[in-house]
Amino acid sequence: MVIFTSRERGPDRMRGSGERRGAVVAAGAALALVLLGGCASPGPPQPPSLKLPEVISGLTASRVGSEVRLQWTTPSRTTDKMLIAGPIVAEICRETALATPASARVGQNAVKGAVTLPCSPVVLRVQVKPGASEAVDPLSAELTSAPARLLAYRVQLRNVAGRTAGPSAIVFAASGPAPQAVEELSGRATKAGIVLEWKAAAGEAEMVELDRNIVQSPTAATAVPSTTTTATTAGSSAEHKGTLLGATKEPLETHFRTGAAGPSMVDAGGTVDRTAQIDHTYRYTAQRVRSVELGGKTLEVRSSPSAEVTVVMKDVFPPEAPVGLVAVPGFASAANDSPQKPTIDLSWEPNMEPHVAGYRVYRRDLDGEAASAWQRLDSELVPVAAYRDLSVVAGRRYAYRVTAVDAAGNESTRSDEVVETAPGP
Repeated sequence: MVIFTSRERGPDRMRGSGERRGAVVAAGAALALVLLGGCASPGPPQPPSLKLPEVISGLTASRVGSEVRLQWTTPSRTTDKMLIAGPIVAEICRETALATPASARVGQNAVKGAVTLPCSPVVLRVQVKPGASEAVDPLSAELTSAPARLLAYRVQLRNVAGRTAGPSAIVFAASGPAPQAVEELSGRATKAGIVLEWKAAAGEAEMVELDRNIVQSPTAATAVPSTTTTATTAGSSAEHKGTLLGATKEPLETHFRTGAAGPSMVDAGGTVDRTAQIDHTYRYTAQRVRSVELGGKTLEVRSSPSAEVTVVMKDVFPPEAPVGLVAVPGFASAANDSPQKPTIDLSWEPNMEPHVAGYRVYRRDLDGEAASAWQRLDSELVPVAAYRDLSVVAGRRYAYRVTAVDAAGNESTRSDEVVETAPGP
């Protein structure tokens, strides 16, 4: 028999304590790795933000009279996607190139899509805010004289510290003389539409563009231009179609172009806006537009806008008189074997105008005491292009005429007269 004493069991107990201490150390090491993993190194320090406004987008340039009008969208954020704080200054840069392929250096850069030159020279500085922005570059007498040259524009934005992210893409305009402004513009409402007239310019063959705004309509007391539709009038293809009494919904702002007419291409001095709608008030201005070729680009030069003219389109125009009226004698069936009643049946061609509400029938008794007196036969409008007169007396002669009436109560002139005799028994 072997008997173990407490002294002999001592090494085993010490070995168990060591294992427990090792487990604790391992757990602590694992915890340390977890903690170190949650506090990773931030890496190299980032450069401070320069708060540079983003490069502008949507730059356009249009030549009007003796100035170039520039429009664009000013961004609201910096290149670091932070909101812009403080004032922004837009610098407008303009370069001039001769209108020849060999010297159109600016145009070649734009075709490649790369702007490598600095934005220079700066011809204008304006303070702007995020959103729709614009600037006007007044041209010198040299740039409004012949020959026409290519003008290249870029715009760059500077922050409050005067720093910029660079210029925009290039847009172009034309220098040189502008067309003669449209003078003596007038307008009047007619059944065919609004007739617009102006003083024809001798020797001018430019297009004339008319800008139309709705001032008042049946659905709104006043209107503010918000949408635009481009259209054409006589002499060119139409992108926007309409009629005098057409659809009730239309753009608040519309542009019409009409070209020079005749084999000699002279200014026609007028046109008709056939898309004008009843119960609308319109305001018009006009500009002459000339196309020029510079550096392989087709550009437009516009005259200064004309004085405004306002036209009210009221429904005061009666329909056309009915045509094709015929009268046919006959009999109407009677009940209970009674003698048939004499009748005169009338028919005519339907009036196809959109707002015709019905017709009125007039008759005079040629064998009566008041042979010259016309009487209306029905108190209500006749809804169709036919009518049966049941009030005739057999053997008597009657004359008839018909008119058309629109929804506003305007009545046409009377149709041609027809005469017929009521049939006898």
